[in-house]
Amino acid sequence: MLFLGFTPVFSAMANGEFRFVNLGVLLIIGILTHIFSFVQNDYFDITVDKKSKYVSKRPIATGEITKRTGIAIYISSFIISIILVIVFVFSIYSMITLILAIIFFTLYNKYSKQYFAMEYILAIGIFFFGLFGAYAASEKISGLALIVSAVCFMQWLFSVGISANIKDVEYDTKSGIKTTPTMFGVRISNNKLVIPISFIIYSFFIKIVHIFIIFLSFILGYTAFFVFNVPVPALVVSTISIILILFTKGILSAAKEKRDKMLIYVGLQEGLSILLIPSMLMNLLIENMGVIYTVLIFLLLIIWPIFWFRLLFGKKMIPFE
Repeated sequence: MLFLGFTPVFSAMANGEFRFVNLGVLLIIGILTHIFSFVQNDYFDITVDKKSKYVSKRPIATGEITKRTGIAIYISSFIISIILVIVFVFSIYSMITLILAIIFFTLYNKYSKQYFAMEYILAIGIFFFGLFGAYAASEKISGLALIVSAVCFMQWLFSVGISANIKDVEYDTKSGIKTTPTMFGVRISNNKLVIPISFIIYSFFIKIVHIFIIFLSFILGYTAFFVFNVPVPALVVSTISIILILFTKGILSAAKEKRDKMLIYVGLQEGLSILLIPSMLMNLLIENMGVIYTVLIFLLLIIWPIFWFRLLFGKKMIPFE
């Protein structure tokens, strides 16, 4: 919930918005959009999920939540989001980009099991969702807001196209589902996960471009490597980037029988990727919100997932699906 939740918040900050009420409303819309996207995805994937040993216990697949209730949940989430935009009169541009994001999310949810490379459709939706937050702040988009939206685009491209799809290769190939890994020739052979060098190169390329766009904000002067004359943003972003490269290697090298280990790398990659954007924006956050609120944002992004994963999944922390 954090990544989609904070996407419009961070893009709004990158476009000069630091009023707490507006940022709070954008966070609520981000959370509602997360609910819309994931519940709708479960609704469209009912048949597929029922056959998978990893996700067959999802509430809509088991019938614990009826299909009608699922529809009501994601439609009401969308309607409430639209109402919030109207009430707070962000702008016609923010309304248009929010609707475009919802359209692309729906296209992905509807057709992701039928066509490969659908993660690009989802990522375009994420990019528009970033623009929504930026337009909610101002009708003029800053270069930094575009970079934040592009970073979110690349993160979801990797998260879905690489991480999510590679862990499900065995089931996808058996079911005839076309995904980017299977089109590259990733497969199970002699009970072992076989990953062609072409897919490894593609995966690292996506992650390197993701990281490069982050550093582009520093290179172009939109953000600064230093706060209080100390290179904290540079050190934090560089450290996280190196770790993300290592986790990418871990995801690609985990054996089929060690799927749980792969998912740990996937989960850690997701968590650290969320921290990249506020790290990139650190000098702006401190300048406009102060040190205390900046620290609280980082603590929230760290403590929120740890708390809920521990509460919902116990000591294993990562939902192994």
